[in-house]
Amino acid sequence: MAVAAMFSLNATVESFHGTTFVSAYGNTESSQEGGVSITTGDNGLDGLQFIVNPFAINNIEFDNVPRTTSGGITVYSAERDVKIGLQEPTRAILLARVADTLMTAEVYLPEIDVYISFNNVGNHFQLPNSDLEAWTASNGEPDRWHGFKTAGGAFASTSAGLVKLEQSDDVRSGATGHSAVMTANSAFGIVANGTMTNGRLMAGSMFATDTKNHAEMDKDKGTDDFYMPLYAKPDKFNVWLKYTQGTTNANNKANVSVKTFDGTYYQEPKDKEYTNLSGSIVGGQIPAGDWTHYSFDFDYESYAANGAASEAIFVTFSTNGNPGQGSKDDALYVDDMELVYLGNMTDLRYQGQTISGWNPAVTTYSMEMAGEPNLDDFTATIEGASAVLTKSMEQNADGSYRIAISVVAGDLQQATCYVINVTAPQGLKGDVNNDGHVNISDVTALIDYILSSDSEINQSNADTNSDGSINISDVTNLIDMILGGVN
Repeated sequence: MAVAAMFSLNATVESFHGTTFVSAYGNTESSQEGGVSITTGDNGLDGLQFIVNPFAINNIEFDNVPRTTSGGITVYSAERDVKIGLQEPTRAILLARVADTLMTAEVYLPEIDVYISFNNVGNHFQLPNSDLEAWTASNGEPDRWHGFKTAGGAFASTSAGLVKLEQSDDVRSGATGHSAVMTANSAFGIVANGTMTNGRLMAGSMFATDTKNHAEMDKDKGTDDFYMPLYAKPDKFNVWLKYTQGTTNANNKANVSVKTFDGTYYQEPKDKEYTNLSGSIVGGQIPAGDWTHYSFDFDYESYAANGAASEAIFVTFSTNGNPGQGSKDDALYVDDMELVYLGNMTDLRYQGQTISGWNPAVTTYSMEMAGEPNLDDFTATIEGASAVLTKSMEQNADGSYRIAISVVAGDLQQATCYVINVTAPQGLKGDVNNDGHVNISDVTALIDYILSSDSEINQSNADTNSDGSINISDVTNLIDMILGGVN
């Protein structure tokens, strides 16, 4: 598979701006605004240029990098000799991934032990104000999170004065800043649960168990503050929680609910069965106790029959999982939420068999093949609800092949590239056409290549006298090899 020497005249250039980190010997040397540009050709081979200022590292360029796309994520993997300032070219290893206007990339220069990374993703794939440090609203609620002060419904004003959602200085050991705390209250012997949601609370009834009292989310209502889009399926929901009880009761538990759905109307507690759900965390019942880190797995399989897209995420915390249950002064503290996106490879196979020496922690392998590899022969098992797998192949000047098989998490942050270096078996010098034999057809293929340079050949095998070039002397040497009995 020959690599094109230049880009199409119809190439387009896309620029990405974000933060660039440069480190040497494992220590971060700088963090600054940086950029990457991608020149896209119509031949599937692109050029990437990194702009980095420190150490006179400028315009690090990778040419003719294979472009592979899966699940809306484009991946670039390559090894090239690159120029760095006035220095001689040095080896550079690239792994980059792009989704729309978002990009993350790493470049490692092993000969000088310099590591460069670029990222403009920010918190795009996370919940807004997930650390609950922003409290700019005049109503006292955390930004993008809501209690009864922003509730709707006939009894909204009554609920706003009864149930509290407040900023708290009570945080886990070693943490700084603030948390959010919701506190239950009671009126006429009926408990009103403390609640916080990224949707909107509705207080529509004086009866605690009436489903007119609920949290809801709906993209069609045009209230962005009460709607939270989702851009990839997370695998876990992590959060720090502390639950205290006004009256001790081991049967009472706080509750966490996280649902992914298509963004059309949904509410909890439910007033009917909804088929627009695509996933939900497993568990969510929180016993009384001090600050604890919880990690909830998402279950998508149970909702697969709905066929619903994952375009929004609906999160609700409550001092009790059952409306009207619990006791006055039950309090649930929340801090530091995180959506976790996995991107792991658990198995890598060639023609159905796990490759020799496979270990997920080992990223470079070697194989011998008589002919050009077929990417379809390589398959992998990956982990991650929104993770993607990409495969690319390049032929090196010496006739060997570099196969890059990459797994990328849905949020672009976690990515691993497994490289398989494929060389021809020893003893096949002269097998120009890669058919596993050395005979007169190889002479024909070699002559055609020398005369036109159009045919595809194994350049390493074609260099029969091993002088680093392919010319008529290789033809003479090949004929001598055949007459001497090489087959």
